Amino acid sequence: MASLGPETQAELAVKADFQTNIWAVFQELYEDKWDQGRWNAAVARFKAAHDPAVVQRFWARAKLPAWDALEAQFRKGPPPFLRPGWRSPLLGKRVDLQWIDRGPFEHVKGSIDGWRDARLLIIEFWATWCRPCLAVFRDLSALARTRPDIKIITFNSEGIFTNAAIDVAAVKRFVSKRDDMDYPVYIDTQRVAVNSIFQPGQNLSIPLAFIITPKDGVVRWIGNPEDMAAPLEKALNAA
Repeated sequence: MASLGPETQAELAVKADFQTNIWAVFQELYEDKWDQGRWNAAVARFKAAHDPAVVQRFWARAKLPAWDALEAQFRKGPPPFLRPGWRSPLLGKRVDLQWIDRGPFEHVKGSIDGWRDARLLIIEFWATWCRPCLAVFRDLSALARTRPDIKIITFNSEGIFTNAAIDVAAVKRFVSKRDDMDYPVYIDTQRVAVNSIFQPGQNLSIPLAFIITPKDGVVRWIGNPEDMAAPLEKALNAA
């Protein structure tokens, strides 16, 4: 595919129009809020307002699907866990954690041992291809070094959304080259961790951390580790 080159002023105008009058408007009008007449009018106005060739370049640069597929996406709406007011069914609930000891998991570094006696347990899911996952390695390492009363266990699952087989050797090489993963790392080759807590939590994104009090098995918080500081302090007060 030939390079599209820098964005022209006409393309920037198309982008601004799309973001303001298509994306920003219809991303909130999913399912029973969908207004077909409003969509048809907005699309017709957008097409009439811009040179088709410029629109095509913008479409290619933004990697947008065809209009009918885009409409279907808007009508369906975001996944439930990304919708306002959504709450994981595991929050505040007691969960069975026996699977941690049973496995089987492929060991990379560190140890699972001691999680039952910890004040808090953090279970985190990640993958090597996930750029946001890489951004939290250093913070997790700092927490592991400075808070021995908090047990961190991380599970790599390269095919977490696809069920694809994991190249264990490749993941181990990846971890061996990092200097910012100073905590237990395991590979969830049999999807034990995924099926036991990740899927039931229904927050289907990574990186994803679960803060749990081992003494009662209650899930205190679920979310991106980057947002964990305040929930962690709250959970410590409850531990």
